[in-house]
Amino acid sequence: MIFLIFTEEGLLEAAEEIEQHQASVWINPTLENNTVIENLSKAGCAISVLLDEIDANNEKAVMQALTHVESQTTDTEIYVELS
Repeated sequence: MIFLIFTEEGLLEAAEEIEQHQASVWINPTLENNTVIENLSKAGCAISVLLDEIDANNEKAVMQALTHVESQTTDTEIYVELS
């Protein structure tokens, strides 16, 4: 299971489920030093940082990020934060 998270609000909303499932998380670079991310990492969740900052309101950018994440994994269960 993978979560694609763009905002702090989305991260806070999904954090419990991410930890519960020991899911992988792809995040915007601005979230990299977030306390929630640090806690998820300590709990054993794999954290990956997107190369570029993605605007969650830009559908085309979100789709490009999703395509990138899909190319990096065989996991088909990907949850995308929607704005």
